[in-house]
Amino acid sequence: MSDIFIKDKRKINYRFLLLYLTITFLFGVLFVNLVNLQIVEGNENLFLSSTIKTSEVVVRAPRGLIYDRDGDLLVVNKPSFEVVINLEQLPIEREDEIMSNISEIIEVDREELWAEFYKKAYDDEGERIVVSQVNLVKDITRDQMVSISSRNEELPGVFIEMGTSREYIGDETYSHVVGYVREVSSSELESGDYFSGDIIGSVGLEAYYDSILRGTNGKRIIENDRNDTTVRELMPVEAFSGDSIQISIDSKMQEKMTEILGAGIERNGADGGVAIIMDVTNGEILTLVSLPAFNPNDIVRGLSSDEYLSLSSDSSLPLYNRAVSMTQPPGSTFKTVVAVAALQESVIDESTIFNSEGCMELSEGYEFCEVGKAPLGKLNIYQALTRSSNIYFCNTMLRLGIDALNNYTDDFGLGQYTGIDLPGEQKGVVSSKEIKKDLQGEEWYLGDSCNTVIGQGLMRVTPIQMVSWMSAIANGGIMYKPHLLVAVMDENSEVKEAVTPEVINSLPVDSENLDIIKEGMHLVVNDPWGSAFPLRGLESDPAAKTGSAESYRKVNGRFEKQGHSWVGGFFPYENPRYTFVVYLEFGGWGYKSAEVMRDFLKWYDGEYYTQQ
Repeated sequence: MSDIFIKDKRKINYRFLLLYLTITFLFGVLFVNLVNLQIVEGNENLFLSSTIKTSEVVVRAPRGLIYDRDGDLLVVNKPSFEVVINLEQLPIEREDEIMSNISEIIEVDREELWAEFYKKAYDDEGERIVVSQVNLVKDITRDQMVSISSRNEELPGVFIEMGTSREYIGDETYSHVVGYVREVSSSELESGDYFSGDIIGSVGLEAYYDSILRGTNGKRIIENDRNDTTVRELMPVEAFSGDSIQISIDSKMQEKMTEILGAGIERNGADGGVAIIMDVTNGEILTLVSLPAFNPNDIVRGLSSDEYLSLSSDSSLPLYNRAVSMTQPPGSTFKTVVAVAALQESVIDESTIFNSEGCMELSEGYEFCEVGKAPLGKLNIYQALTRSSNIYFCNTMLRLGIDALNNYTDDFGLGQYTGIDLPGEQKGVVSSKEIKKDLQGEEWYLGDSCNTVIGQGLMRVTPIQMVSWMSAIANGGIMYKPHLLVAVMDENSEVKEAVTPEVINSLPVDSENLDIIKEGMHLVVNDPWGSAFPLRGLESDPAAKTGSAESYRKVNGRFEKQGHSWVGGFFPYENPRYTFVVYLEFGGWGYKSAEVMRDFLKWYDGEYYTQQ
């Protein structure tokens, strides 16, 4: 028994001895290598390490794409060569020479190129900023790329980066919807959220959904020897492309409306115009046209300072999104809101009659009149809407009062943001005693009430607000948040998140009262006296209300009183599906806008369905 124990003990000792010898051998090898690296080859390795230059390059994440409601692309990424400067490798004393060489190769003005470089590479005190790379010029040609790449010695620190640039389908057609991108500014870089040369959304959906579209940049580390030959490249941080978005715009409708609105602006000598169509069942925007517009491709390709100054100072305001940012008096379209409030407050009903003698005296020396002072006779609510009687609605307003009306303008979202997913939306102004006191320092008078009821005075609305209130009348009192986004999609075009329609308010109005307004708007189109007569006889059977809002236009250096043309409504009258607004800036009477909508609906009723 003891012999077995002794034998086992010897086996264990041999195993430990073998382990000790193995460890000793390994440490010996490590020690020899250490001596070799630090002593034998130390000087050579020190020399090599001191001549290896390491630089970091940002790997740009491709932006997500933008699709219309049918899945067709509105924005794409195309391959692009870009001139990038590595400041760590660019000798300060050779900057002027190198900028001259680059400007000669790519055929751009040397002074503009130098100004661009200086803006990105130097701070306000004239010191080089702490940034590894400067993205200097985008979208150079392949020949220019080859020429720069072959001149390493002449252009130290200059290299070509392969990336993508934005291309916008349809040029001007979608410019106020989609917007465009730009490079981050120096002030934005200070936030620490961006890298130099990053591309971000500037206006439109590109800006509103920038955090979704932009993605996450990666990083590449490059090691070069003393001859600027790349030793190796590492990519410790991978770039992830941004998500794509699908929007509610119907491209066929948007393109046709752009064409028709442009013709209407030219025909009526208007300064500009807007046309919006929205789904009354969910708030989706199918068309949003603001003219004049701009070509975003020109901007992203790069405009000279003079070209951009010319565009931004153009008196026609092509960069101005009139659909969401412009506020104007709504004219007689506002009578639809007043009629809803008056019916709900029971100050009038279907049988209420007011007699229009052309004018009425509100106070000594102050008259309030119909257009042209024409007497319209005895009118009920239907006839008052059809003939757009100022006298009928002035009498109604005297019964209702501005305070009661303001409760309903709040419900309709006037003087508030609709929340549409576009930047630059304005709230407008709702006439009230408080607003007049604040703006003009005066008390409220009866004349103010009657000016308000016809959409004049202090009242200011945006086209997107008007299409929202028309939608609520059409659908039975539901205020949907107007929106363009339908879904967020991943890089495989699979839906990650679908947008659910958002109800922002339900009007405290009986359906019977809304039905009276809807019937009255149908008569505005179909009655012989109706001001929206151009819409009569269409298969889509619209209902509408026109408006002519007085304003002042500068003509030959003098201001003349002229009118903005409005029409708002919905179609079809039975079971409404879409609501619309058309606006012509200094376009004259409201029926002029109705003519634009008529031309669109003729196409919609006929050709549109054959294209489906």
